Amino acid sequence: MLDRDGDPSIWESQRIETLGGAFIAAASTAGIGVSLVSMEPPVPRVVYISDKGVEILGHPREKILASPAGTFLAPDEQKVRDLTGERARSGTSPQLFDTVIERADGKQVPVEISFAPIRLDGLPGIIAFMRDLTARYNGKAALRRSEHRFRQLIERAPDAVWINDGKRLVYANPGAASMLGYESVEALLAVDPRNIVAPEDQPSMRERTQEMLRTGEPLPPREYRTRKKDGGWVMTEVQSIPVEWEGSPAILGFARDVTNRKEMEVRLAQSERLAALGTLLAGVAHEINNPLSYTLLGVEGALRELHRMAAPPEQIARVRELLESAQQGATRVAGVVGQIRASEQRGRVDVRRAIEAALRVTHNEIHHRARLVTELADVPCVLGNEQRLEQVFLNLLVNAVQALPEGRTDNEIRVTLRVSAVGDVIVEVTDNGPGIPEEIKARIFDPFFTTKRVGGGLGLGLSICHGIVAWHGGTIAVNDAVGRGSTFRVVLPAAEDAAGVPPSVTRPKAANGLAPLDGLRILVIDDEPALAAMIVRVLEDECHVDVATDARLGLDRLVQAIRPYDVILCDLMMPDMTGMDLFAEVARRYPGLEERFVLMTGGAFTPRSTEFLARVKNRRLEKPFDSSALRAIVANRG
Repeated sequence: MLDRDGDPSIWESQRIETLGGAFIAAASTAGIGVSLVSMEPPVPRVVYISDKGVEILGHPREKILASPAGTFLAPDEQKVRDLTGERARSGTSPQLFDTVIERADGKQVPVEISFAPIRLDGLPGIIAFMRDLTARYNGKAALRRSEHRFRQLIERAPDAVWINDGKRLVYANPGAASMLGYESVEALLAVDPRNIVAPEDQPSMRERTQEMLRTGEPLPPREYRTRKKDGGWVMTEVQSIPVEWEGSPAILGFARDVTNRKEMEVRLAQSERLAALGTLLAGVAHEINNPLSYTLLGVEGALRELHRMAAPPEQIARVRELLESAQQGATRVAGVVGQIRASEQRGRVDVRRAIEAALRVTHNEIHHRARLVTELADVPCVLGNEQRLEQVFLNLLVNAVQALPEGRTDNEIRVTLRVSAVGDVIVEVTDNGPGIPEEIKARIFDPFFTTKRVGGGLGLGLSICHGIVAWHGGTIAVNDAVGRGSTFRVVLPAAEDAAGVPPSVTRPKAANGLAPLDGLRILVIDDEPALAAMIVRVLEDECHVDVATDARLGLDRLVQAIRPYDVILCDLMMPDMTGMDLFAEVARRYPGLEERFVLMTGGAFTPRSTEFLARVKNRRLEKPFDSSALRAIVANRG
């Protein structure tokens, strides 16, 4: 406590000592050590050091006070820090520097030292302040390590990262240069970013950039077509975030090449569309089969009735001509339905015969547009489906015709068939039209891709060809030179051996003349009354025929029958209870009777029906059918 009633000099001394103690305590609390250094010759010495100063230096107080100033600097620092020389002795202004001291345990510690000249008892001296910088240096080192790791992360990222200040790219990582095909980051930074984005996307990118710079808020990701150095394009998904770059607003962009993903999405969508189209076509074929069957049967019945008509010969001839024309039309529709159903069964196929069939169909079109040249060598058979290969060659011929400009006198289509050096069968369809532009060549086999005008086609022809050829284990490709025409080449593996290859399944054919039916008992189960009625008309003169228009009525007739039916003509797909359900119920109640079922089917277009037909070996009557096929399968009732 200060005594103000005593000697004033003593009081002043006490006050200074108290203030000095408070100063030292405050400095210690702030982590600062304080020392007083006498600069009296011959060597500057520490004459006072606070407890915090002793802690920082890491040596005993006695050693510190007995040693020249600067003794405890690290050896390398002693070489560059002259704390005992003339500069320190004569300095008149405060000084601040970072240095390193070496503690008694040998540990080197970074410290900050600041000092200023003072007078100590009238003699020159300095007051020095020390701060341990270990925590600060550790923090800086950790920050440097973190920055290094972050930079490595960005530099090694496969995705593109860049910073755009609104006018130019000020930063880009190697991933951005690689994605866009530039040899270095510097080469990319030299490019105007407006030239990187497709022209149609530039307004959108500019608006989004301005919006983010204005609001400081990110916007949802956006896909852009981005130009590569070589002029090609990649589809990129860009996420942009407003940031500050060197004190100014900027945009940090992350971009990922999604070209492959977009292509997969397109292919998936195309596959889904094809699957939906296939299901639709199968359903259409199934719906056509019933009316087509009774149309065929009805026309055949009408033709037979003509023999009994008492009418002038010329009138009968006219009616016969009309009926035969209708019969031919219905038969052609039946053929189209058969192609829609596209049987998966394989057999040995004569490729030359399939080509010639396609040439017959397209003869008129080719004749009016171009000169046809054929070079069809004898080649081995291939394993596959003749109708499907005929469809391939038909599509290629039609495409060749459509590629040729009208009115040109030198139009030519050349079809060649040969064997390769390794034994493959090669078919080439060549035209001398304008060729295929390079930018669309990679897409010509994609489903629904077409360059034709609206109404000119769905863009499925070449895609279907590709699928059929692949199903046969072959390849299809196009070789062309713009301005000099195109050559589509189909390569098919030759069949190694016919052994073990099942023959192609065809509709049952009648033997010469009408097959005898010998008064058979027949039950027709079909939910199409008109078709059932036509079947009765064909068979009723020689058989006992009963009809049930749904499966449950058919089951009742089978249960109530006094004598079992010889043949049960049963439709496969019916509402409520299907032919499959009826077949299973009959097999359960009357084992053996199910073997008399003849399954009438317009095509298996559900997984269950496909599995059922693969498992059940009963005879089948494929719709649409004519009277000959009907009589043949009924007569072959064993």
